[in-house]
Amino acid sequence: MKKRIKVDYLSRVEGEGGIKIEIKDGVIQRLDLHIFEAPRFFEPILKDRSFQDVIDFTSRICGICPVAYQMSAVHAIEEVSGIEVDESIRRLRRLFYAGEWLNSHALHVYFLHGPDFYGLESSWIGKKYLPLLQRGLMLRRLGNELLSIIGGRAVHPVSVRPGGFFSVPEKKSLLGLLPMLEKGYEEALEGIRWAASLFDRAEGKEEIQHDFVSLKDPEGYPMNRGKVVSSDGREMTMEEFRTSIEEYQVGYSTALHSAMKVNSQRKSYMVGPIARLNLNYNSLPGEMKTMIEHLGIDLPITDISRSVIARSVEIAYAINEAVRIIRLYDEPVRVADVRPHEGKATWITEAPRGVLIHHYEFDTEGNVVNARIIPPTSQNLAHIENTLYRFVSSNIDQPADYLKKGCERIVRSYDPCISCSVHLLFAGNG
Repeated sequence: MKKRIKVDYLSRVEGEGGIKIEIKDGVIQRLDLHIFEAPRFFEPILKDRSFQDVIDFTSRICGICPVAYQMSAVHAIEEVSGIEVDESIRRLRRLFYAGEWLNSHALHVYFLHGPDFYGLESSWIGKKYLPLLQRGLMLRRLGNELLSIIGGRAVHPVSVRPGGFFSVPEKKSLLGLLPMLEKGYEEALEGIRWAASLFDRAEGKEEIQHDFVSLKDPEGYPMNRGKVVSSDGREMTMEEFRTSIEEYQVGYSTALHSAMKVNSQRKSYMVGPIARLNLNYNSLPGEMKTMIEHLGIDLPITDISRSVIARSVEIAYAINEAVRIIRLYDEPVRVADVRPHEGKATWITEAPRGVLIHHYEFDTEGNVVNARIIPPTSQNLAHIENTLYRFVSSNIDQPADYLKKGCERIVRSYDPCISCSVHLLFAGNG
């Protein structure tokens, strides 16, 4: 007996992909997360260009997380140059990142993932969903306000430069956001309560492998810096983690897959909000930890559908951190002068969807010799397929339509940015 499951176009995800599954006599014969979006050759485009171009070019990789690409790039450039920016610049960059987390997570939680819990095909239908849609719009607006004030515009911001910013916001502009942010924080806390209420603690879970990877920053919840840690207890420098990853091509995808090399074996892993929360829970503000405990949110989260909880927690954290930084804000007065340097550097920051790896090699004129960018989604692709495989295997006797909808829901739970993942048709670890 044969059973085929086919999703031609995944809905409510960024980019173009589908699912193909074939089952014969109760055994999965084929399971492909089929990524068919045309590859975008950003690394070759960067070759021979000045380090000054890298930040703006890489921000065009994604319209939802351009700050992440800019931050990983600017830190790598400064690492090669031996530049250490002032604390005021570091805080402003963290505030910038908080705006992007808020914007991206609100989009996913309330527009892309949320409708799954109400049996809706879209966030724009159903009166019952309207209050959640309004909350999502309000939170996204807050994120966009932060991005616009700091970056010059919300999409593909233009203010970031090696050594700092081309221009920095006036304190009064940021202080003017505080009433909106404080109101938004209350909405975000309600969002955590709502997300937790979606699940019965006694109900079954769609378990995921416990191979989580994130940054860990001794000074707080990770965004721009730190060491790479994993749920199996490993701690690595950014360069050690990059070289521990093997990128490989599968025939049904224009996006590379990634795996950690463990004893000559490929081991899939997961990055993103669930991994960050599981590995950095103790870095959250006390009020948020108390709420998580009061709501009975079990950690570590090992059910992919509960990613809505992790993102809701990070929405509240991003607003809380934004308020903290704005209250401390003093306009940076010094921008480090970054000159061309020969050398190599790897830097990793925490994009909304997980660790974003940039590796560059520059010549003596500061031009790019080689570039390697490993987006979170390409790191998660093998993990997504493994989660799909376990779901289908556990429900092999269910009707095809049940399996189809369940698989779509699982993929959406990861919030893949497929457009980010399609960089090259092949690559190595050079």
